[in-house]
Amino acid sequence: MRRSRSEAAETRERIVSTAAGMFLRKGVEAVGMRDIMATAGLTPGGFYRHFESKEQLILEANSEAWQRLLAMFETQTDGKSSAEALETIVSVYLNQSQREGNNYLCPLAMIGAELSRCEAKVRAVSTAGYQQLVKLVADHLTHLGRDEAQTTASGLVSAMAGAVMLSNIASDEATARTILKNAHAMIRVQLSLGKKPSKKAVRAGR
Repeated sequence: MRRSRSEAAETRERIVSTAAGMFLRKGVEAVGMRDIMATAGLTPGGFYRHFESKEQLILEANSEAWQRLLAMFETQTDGKSSAEALETIVSVYLNQSQREGNNYLCPLAMIGAELSRCEAKVRAVSTAGYQQLVKLVADHLTHLGRDEAQTTASGLVSAMAGAVMLSNIASDEATARTILKNAHAMIRVQLSLGKKPSKKAVRAGR
């Protein structure tokens, strides 16, 4: 019995992980339960032994996608200075859809429009993920006060998600890359404007 439960848990995990990747790359509406089960190497009839509905799977897959993304950023920024961490977050985020086989895609940027039409529970997962990403960015805006850091981080995350979404809509690669490049440049300017002048610079200006 213990082995059976363990196998069931592993199978459920595999379905959720497979669904998360497929939803992020192809869209929620475009991916059917048969597609997910087949990709996971399972028979379609087994789906309802693990999930009550597609909506439940969307919720769990969305949650896994956020956990994966945030854990990756925590690892990527560990031990770095605030400036280095911010540059890493912005660079990695903006280039997420340009990297072949990337397993760290953001639900907001990739399928945000579709998630907005899902049940409140599903939307709540992405709202929580967004808030955690904002907090991660805000924690590295050490040159700003708490409230200003939160406001700035919220704006930066919104700008990044919008830029990636627009780049995915672009009809050609050159336009997509330009959108991402311009967004990156704008964010760098925004971050530099918020920095306090160094003591050396203040003394030089006297």
